[in-house]
Amino acid sequence: MSVDMNMIKVGPAGGLGGTVWEEKGKGQIAKIYLSYGEYQIYSLQFLFVENGNFVLSDRHGDAHNENFTTVVLYYQSEYLTWIKGSYDTNDLRSIIFGTNKGFYGPYGNMKTPSPANYKEFKFEIGDDRSFGGFHGTEYDSGIESIGVYVKPITSSMMKREEID
Repeated sequence: MSVDMNMIKVGPAGGLGGTVWEEKGKGQIAKIYLSYGEYQIYSLQFLFVENGNFVLSDRHGDAHNENFTTVVLYYQSEYLTWIKGSYDTNDLRSIIFGTNKGFYGPYGNMKTPSPANYKEFKFEIGDDRSFGGFHGTEYDSGIESIGVYVKPITSSMMKREEID
């Protein structure tokens, strides 16, 4: 059975004045590359698995610099289930990636110098491999916002239907 549906777009959390970026309809994620400072996420880049091949996304945000981290997911058995973090008016301040096996982060700083503008976000993706990609905005010096795509129907749902 084949179902062709649009994905659900969640977010973005953060500012909306920068350049829009999209990584929609990607397969499993194997690695996340990020660079961050004390109060800002500077860059994000992703390594996806599509049709058995590794595909590196464009880098979003500024050059990888300062504190650089590679988050390695064991992509055949580990997958994203949630993302949370904090933002201010114009910057993604911190981010944590949650998986079915644990979490990675926080990267950046969960506190901000101006508490009046400080906000937190959390996107619950689910435990059925519903992750469908990322989106957000960027500007010259960093990541302004981030959001996710969620698949409304997953292969695990189709397998359950066949069993019933």
